Amino acid sequence: MSKTLLLKCPGLDQNRISQFHSSIEKWVCSQTMVQLVKGFEERIPTNLSFPQWLQWLLQFSERWDFRRLQREAKARDINEGARWLLTDDGMSDEEKNLVMKSAHLLGLIGVDQPSLNFYDYVLVLGGARLSCLLRPRFAKYLLEKKIINTKIVALLGAMRPVAESEREATDTYAPGAYSEYDLLNAGGEKSFSIREAFFEKRYINMDMENKNWAIREYEDLFNYVKIISIAAPSSEPEKRRANSADTFSFFISKYNIPEGSSFLLVTSQIYVPYQQLEAVRKIAIPHKMIVETVGYPSDWNSNLAGMGQPSNYLQEIRSAIQSAQRFLDVYPI
Repeated sequence: MSKTLLLKCPGLDQNRISQFHSSIEKWVCSQTMVQLVKGFEERIPTNLSFPQWLQWLLQFSERWDFRRLQREAKARDINEGARWLLTDDGMSDEEKNLVMKSAHLLGLIGVDQPSLNFYDYVLVLGGARLSCLLRPRFAKYLLEKKIINTKIVALLGAMRPVAESEREATDTYAPGAYSEYDLLNAGGEKSFSIREAFFEKRYINMDMENKNWAIREYEDLFNYVKIISIAAPSSEPEKRRANSADTFSFFISKYNIPEGSSFLLVTSQIYVPYQQLEAVRKIAIPHKMIVETVGYPSDWNSNLAGMGQPSNYLQEIRSAIQSAQRFLDVYPI
């Protein structure tokens, strides 16, 4: 039986860049990926080097960019493509089955067990719809069941406005929330059963919202663990809102995280490969740290969570391919 391909962070005593190149190559050039490409009736080039294959795969996977192709799947109130509105129109049953099998083997399904018992920091990543509730809830589960222990749980997000298309889901736990930061605060408070008692710092730029940030430190502890919530600014505020890499960098800089620290990232399983690639590039290598990424169990999802269709998995496989290319751009072979 084939094993799930994991993008493992290299140890601190290894040739880290070379080791992670090998890990990416095993994922990108795997038979699972080859069979997935063949399933979409594409002739695969032969005798390509790993970087050349990655470049080819990046171009090929444009057909999996459903957010671009399906213009009707758009949250117009925030003028952004909405992952949770994608559909599988035009995909055969055979293709759908192949995508879901590939998603298992490529680590977008079933990666919910941390490999260590202790991490210096647990980073719970923000997101849309139910993400800001289910991800903190999973972090709480891991701590409560003593599967892991840590010093700090940090809820990491941005000031992204909540889209109207999300509110059916977000109003179940954060009615009337304006931003992703509000969602994370509500989801964290409910999940960890902590009071709305905190110290908070905010920076507000009236001319450029993407520069805004906030840090909230809760007075209550959870099993002696400190809970904080952060909305990070964008590193390119003129172009876009803050992304995951921005939240990592902002947390590390604000809290002066020392070299050698270990992080467990908590996300949704569909994003595990992408988030792991981003974290190794932005945290592990430049700051000499260890990162691992897990997602809450898939059976926690409901229809309100969204993101369970084959088109969603293809979109996020493409996102991971794009992130792999960014790693090679920064750390070429």
